Amino acid sequence: MPLWITVVQFISRSVLVLLFFLSIWSVATMLRCSRMLNKADGSPKNGGNSPDKTSEWIATGQWGPFREWAEKSDTLHAGTARVILQTESNDPARVDRAVKSYLSLERSRLERGLTTLATLGSNAPFIGLFGTVLGVIQSFGALGAHRTDAADIMVGISEALVATAFGLFVAIPAVVAFNLFARRLRGIIVKSEAMKDLYLSRVQGGC
Repeated sequence: MPLWITVVQFISRSVLVLLFFLSIWSVATMLRCSRMLNKADGSPKNGGNSPDKTSEWIATGQWGPFREWAEKSDTLHAGTARVILQTESNDPARVDRAVKSYLSLERSRLERGLTTLATLGSNAPFIGLFGTVLGVIQSFGALGAHRTDAADIMVGISEALVATAFGLFVAIPAVVAFNLFARRLRGIIVKSEAMKDLYLSRVQGGC
């Protein structure tokens, strides 16, 4: 068999190995993103708090429970509360800048895994297609060299198509996870911004 056919066959099979490792990376990234968002969102069991309860504390001026919760919890919502309390200012513009800075940094940290999922979701199909094209080239090259028959060509092409299927197998879950996590992150950020706006409205109201 000509050397170039052997080289193409090696590369096409290497693409499958690459896609296998990309699938592992994708699953690991999904798990890491899920843990990070669970920690950022929180729940009453792990230091989280319902938005209604937080809103009630701010609206009624119950700063004791509000401060105690903010110091004990490590959620993004509580972190926003700590920034508000540590600002120690009734200047709405100052509080707003401090909270925006904090949320921007936290968003950047939480979006790292999402970037990985977006990259995998958009590029894995093309990697799989690349493997398929190489497999087809290898099959027809072998046929042109009179090294195989038509039946073997069909088997070779079917094996080549596995790369495209594998690429989609990696990409589809990554895209679905990206959309779900991005939507959840937006909800967490909105909840923290709503708390900040409620606090500022109370400060501006002179309460």
